[in-house]
Amino acid sequence: MEEAHKLLEQIGLEGQRLQMINISSAMAGQFAFAAAELTAEIERLGPSPLRPRREPAPSCKEGAHPGAG
Repeated sequence: MEEAHKLLEQIGLEGQRLQMINISSAMAGQFAFAAAELTAEIERLGPSPLRPRREPAPSCKEGAHPGAG
């Protein structure tokens, strides 16, 4: 796992984005807890720095809708 974290860091991703847990199918509560923790960590880290940012859609002025007129 340490090697994978290092590789992620080298390409500009936080190593915390990768986690591995070993849970049996009888451990639903622990799975839910681990999934919630990972989700919170990813939300704390924010969007991937490798994903291009999307530009907001241009707003249409009233009466200037495409195809109108």
